[in-house]
Amino acid sequence: MVELARPDSLRSDALRNRSALLEVARQHRDRGEPAQLNAVAREAGVGVGTAYRHFPTQQHLLEALAIDGFEAMLDRVRVAVVLPDPEDAFRGVVTAAFHGMVEDTALGDLLTDGGFSCADTTALAGDLVDEVRALLERASAAGVVRADVGPDDLRRLICGVRTAATAGGVPVPDPERYVDILLAGLRPLRG
Repeated sequence: MVELARPDSLRSDALRNRSALLEVARQHRDRGEPAQLNAVAREAGVGVGTAYRHFPTQQHLLEALAIDGFEAMLDRVRVAVVLPDPEDAFRGVVTAAFHGMVEDTALGDLLTDGGFSCADTTALAGDLVDEVRALLERASAAGVVRADVGPDDLRRLICGVRTAATAGGVPVPDPERYVDILLAGLRPLRG
């Protein structure tokens, strides 16, 4: 059976259980606590076996928590690829990705780890790489980004900036400055 972060269809009772598990897991993550399935199941009023049927591993739970943000990020990049100004498009994507990963800890953790277990998130990741590659090619041709920066480089750099901006559980007061520093570092060397 192929696991999905967002199953195509569920019975109404299974959908209620899944929703309850995801809500409790989000609450844990929002408080900076681990979303361990046994604790999440207990707080959601769902049996542990039911929790593991929905989320066989912690990775599956993480992907289910992150999939909406992941899809939104892909949509943002798809729009940016066709915007007329490659510099504005690139800045917008980097800024949105950074904020999305800071605000949605599941998305940030998923992209920082860079591994996928579910078929739907694996497909999203492949689509995102393709779209980011197209965005980088446009930005490079316009002299906005170094030619040697690839999609995985950009992912790692944004993840690094996210980690720096939230180190110690205390977000920096001016996160836009971190985005500006990253964008400046991605520019082609002059001279």
